[in-house]
Amino acid sequence: MGLDPRLTEAGNPATVRMDRASTGEIVRLIHEEDRKVAPAVAAESERLARLIDEVVRRIRLGGRLVYVGAGSSGRLGVLDAAECPPTFGTDSTLVRGVVAGGDAALTASLEGAEDDEEAGRSAMATLDVKPADFVLGVAASGTTPFVLAALAEAKRRGAGTGVVSCTPLPDSLLGQADLIVTPIVGPEVIAGSTRLKAGTATKLVLNTLTTGVMVRLGKVYRNLMVDLQAKSRKLAGRSVRIVREACGIDDQQARALVAAAGGSSKTAIAMHELGASRAMAERVLDECGGFLGEAIERFSGRNALYYSGYSKAFDGEDVARLVARLGMAPERLRAAVEDEAPAERQNSRWRAPEHVAHLIECESAVFRPRVESILATNAPRFADWEPSPVPPGLGPVEELLERHAAERSATMGLIGSLDRAAWSRPAAIGDEEVTLYQFLSGVAHHDDAHATRISERIHPSLLDTAD
Repeated sequence: MGLDPRLTEAGNPATVRMDRASTGEIVRLIHEEDRKVAPAVAAESERLARLIDEVVRRIRLGGRLVYVGAGSSGRLGVLDAAECPPTFGTDSTLVRGVVAGGDAALTASLEGAEDDEEAGRSAMATLDVKPADFVLGVAASGTTPFVLAALAEAKRRGAGTGVVSCTPLPDSLLGQADLIVTPIVGPEVIAGSTRLKAGTATKLVLNTLTTGVMVRLGKVYRNLMVDLQAKSRKLAGRSVRIVREACGIDDQQARALVAAAGGSSKTAIAMHELGASRAMAERVLDECGGFLGEAIERFSGRNALYYSGYSKAFDGEDVARLVARLGMAPERLRAAVEDEAPAERQNSRWRAPEHVAHLIECESAVFRPRVESILATNAPRFADWEPSPVPPGLGPVEELLERHAAERSATMGLIGSLDRAAWSRPAAIGDEEVTLYQFLSGVAHHDDAHATRISERIHPSLLDTAD
């Protein structure tokens, strides 16, 4: 009889005397083996990134992600699929989990179901798998008949296919997979018990996959789950905390903002950061494909959007936060320049010198003169302004940063000791009526948008297609 080629079925020489070990030794042996899991998953990073991008592409075409597995692998797929709606606010059909033996196999051992090839094919028919879908086989040992048959049927239907396995794949499975991720964790602590290292590696891969997909679909702002469904008191509280953290406001303000946004954390943040009504915030988010960060970057500072509906009510704490934010802008800009993305990895038509030069012109030609005019004139009116083309040969970025800091310092000298009446002084920009507070809030958002652009990076897998 030949040796089983599947690493997950092989004996582990490091644990061969496990049955004679003390309890403490057993724990140590398991932990020593578990330490091999994270490096094995990290070694598959490039393949996992390609898998994420392909799943995102298909979902944007109207497809779904479907996990197919048996035993522990199948249960992990079902678990990951079940956690997407509450975490990311997805429809329950967007990520599906199929386990050999059906729902009964989630709580009982039906391991024989993994050999039922016809059931694998039928599962794909029941789900009506289509070309836009992506079906991912989850098979620790890489040979599960149920999974092989399901993948073959999905491929016949034109769907994208992939495999997550913890052993090198046989040719029979390679032919059914467009993309593979194979974290090789080596023999298990107990031979063949793939709920151990293989199960841990699989959970890490699936967590990374769906998290990466949801980030790329705009379900996350910064590192906050802004699309969560607040269907319990715990999640409702989390929604308020997310808005509070993102907007820098207190619990009472965050709760009121979430209520005004119809319970949506994302809409609430957009309303606050853009100074927009709920309807306007929802329209902008829709235009940006649901990406809150893009909506804030693209539309903050645009008069007709930003100033309409921005609360004219503020207190000393609001003003203090805004003044501090404006004063820190040169430091944030410098930090962004130090972290500037390489030219080939940056999603921007400008490099750092162009961004800083633009900010210098804005400060000297628009922001400070308008502050001076608002403070000296009764309700001045300003036309919309378009910046000049940024000239080539701008000089060292360090000199530009110093010039920007000097310009901002001069502006700060105008606003450092204003009273409430001064912050409420009105002006008109185009057709929009604003206060000095509103105007400088837009300036702060404009600062942040350019700092973000400087350090923003494109994922390596998108380099060939990025604009």
